[in-house]
Amino acid sequence: MTEAFRAEALSKSYGRRRVLDGLNLVIEPGETIGLLGSNGSGKTTFLKTMLGLLTADGGRSAIAAEPSQALSAAARARIGYVPQTPNQFAWLNGRAMLRYLGAFYPKFDWTYTNELVERWKVSLKTPIGLLSPGQQQRLSIVRALAPRPDFLVLDEPIAALDPATRMAVIDELLNEHRARGISIIFSSHITGDLERLCSRFVVLAGGKIALDESTEACRNLVRIRIIGAEDLLGAVDWTDYRHVRKPHEGERVVVAYRHQAADLLARLPNGITGTLEDNDLESVLSEWMQ
Repeated sequence: MTEAFRAEALSKSYGRRRVLDGLNLVIEPGETIGLLGSNGSGKTTFLKTMLGLLTADGGRSAIAAEPSQALSAAARARIGYVPQTPNQFAWLNGRAMLRYLGAFYPKFDWTYTNELVERWKVSLKTPIGLLSPGQQQRLSIVRALAPRPDFLVLDEPIAALDPATRMAVIDELLNEHRARGISIIFSSHITGDLERLCSRFVVLAGGKIALDESTEACRNLVRIRIIGAEDLLGAVDWTDYRHVRKPHEGERVVVAYRHQAADLLARLPNGITGTLEDNDLESVLSEWMQ
């Protein structure tokens, strides 16, 4: 089966700053990917490069086996995209914008569009430039879903939404995924929303994939803070654990699988103490972003 998204040795720089550094990622049809990373980690650059909106300096990327820089009209009609900052013809009202864009999509579904507009209370009569940020974001999501895409790319799509609408959007994405098996890349800092939707987490750091794990595997990770003399910590073998960070001299933060935690704490040498931290998914995954 043809992969939904593929990136091979993808690289991109802005001046001397390398944003993507030989990035490799394969996403299979029907997968839902939560994309995480600190500000400036390259998430938006990666998504725009995948979509052919930016040209990579090296490597290659493809959607449904078509090169990102040469997507056919048929392939583009299968893609829905919500950018980080909606740019949606500020002088038009929402209905005029949807009518204009709908002409480019053979499967544009007006019945479904009107249902979303009514449920999410989107104003289609007001000029887009006069809408609140939350209203513009809702309209952007409606626009991306209206053509019933097979591939959906979402770049911080719900940051401006109130909690109730955020939940409604996630529910709609879940429904679309269950009903049609769409492939989704969802970039967000709101880990709880991603956890509800996504089957897999990918964390970008240093221009590369720092973590690529199933959501279920991520839920089994715990964070342990270990304190002791630096010479003692330096002698400990950390290779069996998923991630180790050195915040300061005499301190390590270890991310391990849950079943490893008790054994790790029991095997610490005298003079070293370990404490299980609060282990919500957000705090665990943030370790790869520091």
